[in-house]
Amino acid sequence: MELYLKNVQSIRDKVLKQQLLMNRYNYSKDIEIETSKKGPLTLKKNNHYLYSRYDPIKDVSKFIDSQIDPLANMYCLFGFGLGYHVEQLMAKEPSKKIIVIDTDISTIQAAIHHIDLTDILSNENVQFIILNNPIQIQEFIRNLDLDSSNIKWIIPQSWISTITNSSLKEILEDIKIKEMSFLRMKNIMEENFQNNIQLFDSHIGSLLGQFEGKKAALVAAGPSLDDNIDVLKQLKNKYFLLCVGAAYKTLLHHNIEPDAIVMSDPHDLVFEQVKGVSSQIPLIFLATVNKEVVRYWSGTKIILFQEGYPPSEQFAKEHQIPLIQTGGSVATTGLDVLIKMGFAEIVFFGQDLAYKGNQSHSIYSTSNKTISFNQPTFTVETNSHERVATSRSWLIFRKWIEQKIQQTPKVQFKNTSYNGALIKGAPYVAGEHIANSAKNMEDINFLDLISKFIK
Repeated sequence: MELYLKNVQSIRDKVLKQQLLMNRYNYSKDIEIETSKKGPLTLKKNNHYLYSRYDPIKDVSKFIDSQIDPLANMYCLFGFGLGYHVEQLMAKEPSKKIIVIDTDISTIQAAIHHIDLTDILSNENVQFIILNNPIQIQEFIRNLDLDSSNIKWIIPQSWISTITNSSLKEILEDIKIKEMSFLRMKNIMEENFQNNIQLFDSHIGSLLGQFEGKKAALVAAGPSLDDNIDVLKQLKNKYFLLCVGAAYKTLLHHNIEPDAIVMSDPHDLVFEQVKGVSSQIPLIFLATVNKEVVRYWSGTKIILFQEGYPPSEQFAKEHQIPLIQTGGSVATTGLDVLIKMGFAEIVFFGQDLAYKGNQSHSIYSTSNKTISFNQPTFTVETNSHERVATSRSWLIFRKWIEQKIQQTPKVQFKNTSYNGALIKGAPYVAGEHIANSAKNMEDINFLDLISKFIK
């Protein structure tokens, strides 16, 4: 009891202190504190260990070392546990603000009964936020001023495993994926950005709303793309064919020239998607895409400035250019582009968001690989009402697409992937049916249209 009172009395945060005193005897039965083999305490919550059972301090120290970002002004840590992550952050980044978010006051309550946390609780750089439902966390994230602070998010995977609320788990996994695909590539993205803003011919603002009443096909590189090649041949000059970079060489292999290609990946490997190809179709690209792709491309170069990336947001603001929501993938980026262009109907091709057996992409895609499922995977319901293997990131992309569809009621969405993931709001329609319906549509030279709009 003396340790508990000592900890509580040291708390600078009046709100946290009040919450702890109000819940003084609220000690969750789902929390177990044990002694590790090395001596320091470890914690188990909902039958999942938050720390190593052997040497928790060493493991946390190593993990925090991997998370340190010299350019960050602030750290946002999900999960307090026994305070080890905060303690290590304070030691390694003593001058930076640390926001600790937890969903359950009882975890902190348990910790202050067992460990002297006075250095953490009294530190003016450490702020505690207790948010106990997904809506609160989403609102907190939205309200966090990302423009004025370079924030590094730290979400230990072991902590996510202790969460029973599936909606909350999805939010945190979404943040982790964005962190991996965005913050870790910060320096490369900055270099690409500075090069690419010197190389574009036009921007998406030139095409805003210019295609009202017309139809588009968003061609992704999932395995089902191989089943609809003949359909896409029939849709040429009827539907605007926008293909992601990973699907480009599949289309070229079958002598299909799309009307535009969209690319977003900052990595060097993405250059393989266009290497050896000479084309005059427009390249629609994120400002942070690999710079070699933009340098190499001989056709019209149309740049996109994405939400959530401060240099893009600043440039777009200064030049009055609309921003694009990327959704975390090139296909989701392409979807927002087509919506902003004004198309009345958007049909998904190759948007499987799932594996076909152990195949990840279409046969001739530069991204295709054979997967070995050595560990348990996620599954998803398909349009054929079966369950197939998918990935955590694909589940998040699917949810983003479903939300975008719900927000865009004036556009009709269709999905041609029978064995791919079911996407709410985009009912399955056989590709052959779409091709038959397109036979009486007038031919449109989309390349001429785009050239007209961007002049």
